[in-house]
Formats: sequence, C-alpha cells, structure tokens
Amino acid sequence: MNFVEYLSWGAAVGFGATIFTDLVGLLRQGWAATDGFYRLVGRWIGSFPSVGLFHNDIRATAPVAAEAILGWGGHIILGLLFGIGFVLLFGISAVGEPKAWQGLSFGLATVLVPWLIFQPLFGWGIAVSKAPEPWEMRLRGIVTHAVFGLGLWLSALLLGNAL
Repeated sequence: MNFVEYLSWGAAVGFGATIFTDLVGLLRQGWAATDGFYRLVGRWIGSFPSVGLFHNDIRATAPVAAEAILGWGGHIILGLLFGIGFVLLFGISAVGEPKAWQGLSFGLATVLVPWLIFQPLFGWGIAVSKAPEPWEMRLRGIVTHAVFGLGLWLSALLLGNAL
C-alpha cells in the first residue's frame, strides 16, 4: 500500500469518526450547543487576519461572516487529519483488523489538542483552566474524544470490509 492510499484510508476513517462524534454530540447536547461551539471555532479562523491567533475570550470577539461554515469545515478537516494520524500510527491493520483499544486510546489522546492548543488560543487557558467550572468542561472533552475514538474503531470496522 502506498502513502496516498494510507492518507485516503486515514481520511475516510477520520471522516466516519467525525460524523459519528457529531451525531452523538447532537443527541447529547442538541443543535444549538453543538453549532454554537463550532461557530466559535469559525470565528477564531475568520478573525485571524484582523485579531491574530490569540484572543482574550473568543466569545467577546466580533462575529465573522460565514463563521458556521468555517467552524464546521475546520472541525471536519481536523477529524480527517486525526484519522490520517491514526492510520499512520497504527498502520493499515488498524483498518483491516481494527482493535477497540487503538481507537479509544488515540481518541482520548486527541483531547490534548484542544486542551493545549485551541483553548489557550481562544483565551480559555490550558485545559479550560479559566472556565467557571473547568472540571466539568474537561470531562465533556474527555467524553467527546472517547466517542471520537469509538468512532475511529467503528469506522475502521465498516471500512475494513472494503480492504
């Protein structure tokens, strides 16, 4: 299998896991909360040229045009990249013969990306340390990324039949 095929399989697994995570998120918290969060992601992306990377609090930054599209698009692209990383780390056997521990461990590890990168850039501190109830927010993040890991495994199971 060549490198492009690895990337393709990884992107497919990541896409499936992202869709699964979003469906579970919508069932857990509803459209308004899910869409509202991704609008903030889009606001961060869209305000980069005028505000830069760092915000005091992304919620206080002025809304930008098409922030929902930017946010959802950024979220999906990140899911594709995570899927590619998953397949590159565990190999194509993670798709052909997926193990639940692979998906769950990788999914849980991905929670470090928002905790250490995005939340500080949004002005929320490392691992939402500036939030009123940081442990509640951290637990939500852990659950969401565990669901993403489960989605990686389920997507790999479904796609593995096509290998």
